[in-house]
Amino acid sequence: MTNPLLARFIPEARELLQVSASGLLKLERNPTDGTAINEVFRAVHTIKGSSGLFDALALTRLVHAAEDLLGEVRSDALQIDSALVDMLLDSLDQVGQWIDELERRAVLPTDADAVAHRMSTLLRQRLRTPDDAPGGEPADAPQAAAQPGTDPAPGDDTATLPPALLARLPAPACLDAFRRACRGETVHLVRYAPEPGCFFNGTDPLQAIQQVPGALALDIAPDQPWGPLEDLDPYQCNLHFALLSTAPRPEIEQAMRYELDRVTIAPVRARDLVRIEGAASDGPIWDDFRAAASAFLDAGRHDDLRKAVAALRSVAGPTLWRRQALDWLEVALSAGEPDRDLVAALVAAAGTGRFDPAPAGPRPAGEAPAQQLASQAADPREDVARTVLTSQHRALERMGYDAERLASVGTVMGNVLLSLGRDAERAAIQAALDEARETRSVAPVLSALSAVLDGAPLQRVGAAPAPAEALPQGFSEDAASVPVAGKEPEGRLAAKSLKVDQAKIDLLMNLIGELVVSKNALPFLAKRAEETYASREMSREIKEQYAVIDRLAQEMQGAIMQVRMLPVAEIFDRFPRLVRDLARKLGKRIDLVLEGEDTAADKTIIEALGDPLLHIVRNSLDHGIEAPEERRAAGKPATARLLLKARQEADSVVIEVQDNGRGIDPARIRAAAVAKGVVGQEEADRLSDQEAINLIYRPGFSTALEVSDLSGRGVGMDVVLTTVEKLGGQVSVSSRLGEGTTTRLALPLSMAVTRIMIVETAGSLYGVPMDMIVETVRVPRERIRMIKKAETFVLRETIIPLLRLSRLLHLPEQPRGEADAAVLVCHVNGRRVGLIIDNFREGMDVILKPLEGVLAGIGGYAGTTLLGDGRVLLVLDLRELL
Repeated sequence: MTNPLLARFIPEARELLQVSASGLLKLERNPTDGTAINEVFRAVHTIKGSSGLFDALALTRLVHAAEDLLGEVRSDALQIDSALVDMLLDSLDQVGQWIDELERRAVLPTDADAVAHRMSTLLRQRLRTPDDAPGGEPADAPQAAAQPGTDPAPGDDTATLPPALLARLPAPACLDAFRRACRGETVHLVRYAPEPGCFFNGTDPLQAIQQVPGALALDIAPDQPWGPLEDLDPYQCNLHFALLSTAPRPEIEQAMRYELDRVTIAPVRARDLVRIEGAASDGPIWDDFRAAASAFLDAGRHDDLRKAVAALRSVAGPTLWRRQALDWLEVALSAGEPDRDLVAALVAAAGTGRFDPAPAGPRPAGEAPAQQLASQAADPREDVARTVLTSQHRALERMGYDAERLASVGTVMGNVLLSLGRDAERAAIQAALDEARETRSVAPVLSALSAVLDGAPLQRVGAAPAPAEALPQGFSEDAASVPVAGKEPEGRLAAKSLKVDQAKIDLLMNLIGELVVSKNALPFLAKRAEETYASREMSREIKEQYAVIDRLAQEMQGAIMQVRMLPVAEIFDRFPRLVRDLARKLGKRIDLVLEGEDTAADKTIIEALGDPLLHIVRNSLDHGIEAPEERRAAGKPATARLLLKARQEADSVVIEVQDNGRGIDPARIRAAAVAKGVVGQEEADRLSDQEAINLIYRPGFSTALEVSDLSGRGVGMDVVLTTVEKLGGQVSVSSRLGEGTTTRLALPLSMAVTRIMIVETAGSLYGVPMDMIVETVRVPRERIRMIKKAETFVLRETIIPLLRLSRLLHLPEQPRGEADAAVLVCHVNGRRVGLIIDNFREGMDVILKPLEGVLAGIGGYAGTTLLGDGRVLLVLDLRELL
């Protein structure tokens, strides 16, 4: 990835997507959670603003649709529900896939535009409900003005925009566009209504619309009638722009990507571009022409019709509109396969002086004549007033108290209310402005303006939220934050965190590991100085320096370990969405509770814990927790409880997964294990209940009656055990039938540096991980007893089986002698065992290197490390060895 901005955007976008998904799940449980909706809105808004810097128009378009929907939820115009949460989560999932694609290839997939159009259309269909439709019309009725930035549904045409926009464009430009449309080119009409306060955002609306490629004509008109010159506010934009373009829609959206929420783009039909107005023609020439033209059209004789038009032009007379009618007709006939309905309408217009844009035959569903659309808004000033006042309300919410800006907003609101004759409301706004200046707060103005908007009989228009101008998070100051109304923004503190690439931290960890190994050489040097060179003074100085270096190395190691530590929230955060989706799929009701998310462990442990926890949670959802009807029959609440809990114990991190489901039935486990051939019947009968429960970790074991996408394949829980043990951890499960199950994972806080004890056996040195050693004892030879053919001894009234390490490693045994036996008591695979060795040596911190090459397949060894004198030490894996 060569683009540094994109490299910074991708991880931040993933964090924002996670914040958004978590917030949506909170909203589903509590739709009135204002903090959650603001958090989600800001996250999505920041993604939209940041994505505009890259060639990812489809991503921006989809996120923009989600932002508009969240804006309606945020303003209480739309009630959030599970179906809406599903749509938004699906959209965020798609955005996440595109971000992965950007990371891999720096471009979106080829189908991104089609996917964005389909998903954004579905999202925007939720923007309007029957209660929102103006004039009480049904929500799917054609609207006189589309919501800025909305995507027309397939089949929509200029009926989605006011027909008056086309009427204002010059006829020559429309004829040029008509010629292109007849040839099959797509012509778009772009309406751009900049925010009234756009100048304060650094936006030049004229320059913005001029960036659209393929422009044929541009019209600029006031949004509302101009008031008296003395009331004119030069800092407010009172214009809208209409532009005719032959550019493809994606290019238009790319050019207007920073203003998409204020832009409507609609394809234009060829017939909507026609301009013919005049008096009706009479006389035999026109009658003969209409009759001949109809006959030629019916017979498909287009060449004869073209000749008839050319002949009529020579005798049509000087009337301008007649010549124009023939111009349009000639252009329509110049197409390879002329539109019969369009040509027929133009032939009729050449005689009547009026062109009917409606095609012959029934009109497609959702399409309305321009005359009908033009009459839908009873008073355009009402719509404009609602739009202006709503935008001012949002502007006040964003900016907080600003005396100069407040005066400008007050002037705009006063002029709007004056033009409508609302003297009482205008006086109330003026009083609120006076109070705002005294209290230095916009709260009074917001309250008064809300009262005007709620009480005024104005038609509500679907103006999209006007969010704050977005800047990429981490690129500069976070402009996505929304100040609380009535409070001045506080001064920004300097950032106290620094984002560092993970590879740099790993490099530091490797270097400190090498330093730990290197410092272990100093005691050997001290011993050599004393024994070989007889310099006790030098030996003492080396030991003193070793103590200092050892202390500093341990502090450095601890500091770097803290940098590598991640909270378990990194993996816990994925489960609310997973539990929600699986619970809905299984028809169960589950309340997920997370505790101890701030518990930290090394990133290697955190990253490796994802799959084991996933299998445990899915197992609890599918097997452990009952359906609501079964829970009610058992006297339990219909909603089950699933707890993910993390805590730190000494040098370990402990994670528990608890459910209050049906629990594990040991008898059923025994029967399933025997049926699947995991154990024999005799062995199953000898197992205790806890040992039977532990069979769920055997490979190939499953109690599912049939295979599904969640369970039944016999893989999952054995993966949990294998993965956790490879990390140096332990797994245990406890269950009470009818009450629930608890699975406990205990793992070391770090795997970067391993503490070992060096032991000697058969004249060779080996390392044993400290976390497996319970204690070291010296056992007199006479206390070692034989039980059948196995050696044992009693340690504090507990029988400990004994194994000789030399035999396990197939090494020649040394003479035993009469000395006490050195025994390493270890905890392996859930039981205690004693290893008889020749002698104990020192403990040290080491960096384990895995066996590679031809040695990689040898069992019983965890890896190798270097001793201080340069020798290679083999570190044992007692789980495999025993």
